[in-house]
Amino acid sequence: MGIAVMKGPFDLVFCGHISHASLAAVIARRLKIPLWSQVHGIDAWTRPRPFVRWGVEQSDLVTAVSRYTKQRFLGWGRIQPEKVRVLPNVVSDRYSPGPKSRQVLEQYGLQGKRILLTVSRLSQHDRYKGHHRVLSAMPDLLCEYPDLVYVIAGDGDGRETLQQLAVEYGIADSVNFIGRVSEAQLPDLYRTADIFVMPSTGEGFGIVFLEAMRSGLPVIGGNGDGSIDPLRDGAAGYTVSCESRVELLNAIRSALEHPQDNTGQAEIFSFTAFSAHSARLLNTCLSKANH
Repeated sequence: MGIAVMKGPFDLVFCGHISHASLAAVIARRLKIPLWSQVHGIDAWTRPRPFVRWGVEQSDLVTAVSRYTKQRFLGWGRIQPEKVRVLPNVVSDRYSPGPKSRQVLEQYGLQGKRILLTVSRLSQHDRYKGHHRVLSAMPDLLCEYPDLVYVIAGDGDGRETLQQLAVEYGIADSVNFIGRVSEAQLPDLYRTADIFVMPSTGEGFGIVFLEAMRSGLPVIGGNGDGSIDPLRDGAAGYTVSCESRVELLNAIRSALEHPQDNTGQAEIFSFTAFSAHSARLLNTCLSKANH
């Protein structure tokens, strides 16, 4: 704090994670400048420890990555609702439509396959992401689309459980766990898939939906968490009740039979749009502090 005082002057303190809110609030008070806090997903959905709660409630502006996170935050945060705004995540323009990658097809043995893709962590704590839901739908889908394969990109301590589940469903030969994929290869992986699916119940936002969307894929996500923001309430993809196997099956069938390119729907999540939105919020925050 002493270093901050000596190195000033500053106009504002920005806190990028709720766990640091109390320290940020103390610094902002000491410097007598506004505090802007950002909240993301499950970290802000339930009431935190009292000192963390106090810190974030001192904010002059709180931005949430989605409407859902904003709603959950306001469920416990004692702060004026007009001080809480939505500032969504952004997607890189390196994701774009293109032909299937021959390298990806050969590397993972996917030639001649129709590909469902999920990209995410495979942690035991992240079961909410819904891989098990897609696995449960695969036996029915394979009866209709025998060339279908479910590609799961990512790794973690939940991988073994999912692999065992694939064995139990008798679909292990149609599920490909490819592990972590490098940032350099990820755009080609998206382009090589036919559908992106992640029926999650715990997304603060879900940048992977935007990455897939910008790559030209139909996208399928849940309708009860932050996924509805990148999917634009169903205008940019399929939103399903994650506990409804029938809804998930129907969405996958529809996306396979009638693929739609919603690439343009991701434009509102560009860096240009984010910069303009952030500038407006910053100006508002500073102008209120000066009155």
